[in-house]
Amino acid sequence: MNLGKENEYQEFKEGLGQLDNGIKSLTSMLNKHGKGTVYFGVDDNGEICGLCIGKNTSMDIRNRIRDNVDPRIYPEIQELEDDGKQYIKITANGYDIPYSFDGRFFIRNVSADEKASTDILRKMLANSDSDIIRQKASPIQDLTFTILFGILAGNGIHPKPTNEFYANYGLLNREGKFNINAYLLSDNNEISLKVVTFEGKDKSVMSRRTEYGRKCLLISLSEVMEYFESINYTRVNLDSGQRKEEPLFDFPSFREAWINACLHNDWNNGIAPSVYLFDDRIEIASYGGLPFSLSKEGFYNGIRVPVNKSLLTIFMTAKYAEQSGYGIPTIVEKYGKDVFSFDNGMLIVTIPLAFDRPEVEKRKTLLLNKKGLTINQKKVYDALANDGSISLQDVARQTGISIAGVKKISIKLQEYGILNREGSKRDGKWVVK
Repeated sequence: MNLGKENEYQEFKEGLGQLDNGIKSLTSMLNKHGKGTVYFGVDDNGEICGLCIGKNTSMDIRNRIRDNVDPRIYPEIQELEDDGKQYIKITANGYDIPYSFDGRFFIRNVSADEKASTDILRKMLANSDSDIIRQKASPIQDLTFTILFGILAGNGIHPKPTNEFYANYGLLNREGKFNINAYLLSDNNEISLKVVTFEGKDKSVMSRRTEYGRKCLLISLSEVMEYFESINYTRVNLDSGQRKEEPLFDFPSFREAWINACLHNDWNNGIAPSVYLFDDRIEIASYGGLPFSLSKEGFYNGIRVPVNKSLLTIFMTAKYAEQSGYGIPTIVEKYGKDVFSFDNGMLIVTIPLAFDRPEVEKRKTLLLNKKGLTINQKKVYDALANDGSISLQDVARQTGISIAGVKKISIKLQEYGILNREGSKRDGKWVVK
């Protein structure tokens, strides 16, 4: 049997003494076309000449590929026979280009493996399919999209449940199966967005945990936004002599941070973004951190490097996001760069609260009343609760109480268990319990 000619998709090697050259050819074909086949035991003219296949031959080949090809590939290795002659067929698919063999990069040109130039490497990196959730199959294939179709219809797009629509909007992988995008946007899934409320300024006491999810992601994230919009209380500030309404937090900044968290989250690991509500702040946590090619300065300036490109297409079509990238600069302008933290593969946006929520005020009032604090004790407590880094000398000036009196009251508040001193006298801070 003749297997044809060598080309950009297949390579022939007569024996396993040419194993490394064959693996190099495989990586060069992957870099060019995303797939390739190498035969061993076949001469340059495509005729099967045969070779001796031992008990561990296939495993040895697999180990050699594992140790020398990066990123890792999982080829199909077949031991075949024709007219009494044994030969081996190795087939691989992969789009996480560029692939290297032994630290070197090659690209297929007709039937030759040419060393990839710097320009070619740049192009390969630019065209690499990093949209992992588009290629990963959904754990459930029996999906429906009634909610998504309704949202799109409200924006003038009237989709039909066809493979053409699913493919155009990034809901299918290369094998034609529903992918993670489809799973996230389907009517039923196991994705849950969590809002957790804590009493105080740390996670020691949780008062409420609410889950939004197991439905189309666009609806779930909207429900979270609706909740935070409902608690964005406004108070009247007369400190400047003029009536000024002040919101608890800047809702446009929260909206941008939350949509970005859902859009750019590393959904490949199955962990959803969350929102944590404390007495003094909101924390929005997503997973995956910054894209490799994006600097922090570029991030702050609004340069968009979407992690989930196909999911961005759906968000933009549904009017949940824009390509302009103005969201992060909006947050930076309002709160500064320090509200962003990038640690342990997470991105956390911390939005400070301008004043106590009614439920927090009520809790603090009940606590103070329960302890039967005097007027002076309440004055000192309020001063230390509002600014944990304030000195007792400054508290004395604010309250009109002597420094000796402030010291005695601070000790009494600690004895009551409603105030703690953390750190040294010089560099420590007061913490409300």
